[in-house]
Amino acid sequence: MKVFVAICVLVGLASADYVVKNRHDMLTYREECVKELAVPVDLVEKYQKWEYPNDEKTQCYIKCVFTKWGLFDAQSGFNVEHIHQQLVGNHADHNEAFHATLAACVDKNEQKSSDCEWAYRGATCLLRENAALIQKSLAPKV
Repeated sequence: MKVFVAICVLVGLASADYVVKNRHDMLTYREECVKELAVPVDLVEKYQKWEYPNDEKTQCYIKCVFTKWGLFDAQSGFNVEHIHQQLVGNHADHNEAFHATLAACVDKNEQKSSDCEWAYRGATCLLRENAALIQKSLAPKV
């Protein structure tokens, strides 16, 4: 019986819906990653303008933020389903065409890049292809 309960708990956790994050979460994750990585002020100012230069510090910052969001992990890469939910909400209809555009931005790191570079590569594509939607999903609520 204990084994059955344990299996049910694990299945429940594995299938739990992604919790859509908000602007407050984003600001918290950004602040945590800036501190953890000792990101210089000039880069922070760029990030606040949605500018992400291709350098090691920025790559690791992107990895940090996307990891905290639950959208990326170093073992399996990007979770396209979570990204989709984050951008359109948990209760929106699943749009296969939109899902495909998200999936086109991510890879399985076949080139064996560092985790930071891998996260940066996918995130910059996602930002480039979906900037308006991403910024809208994180805009202050009025």
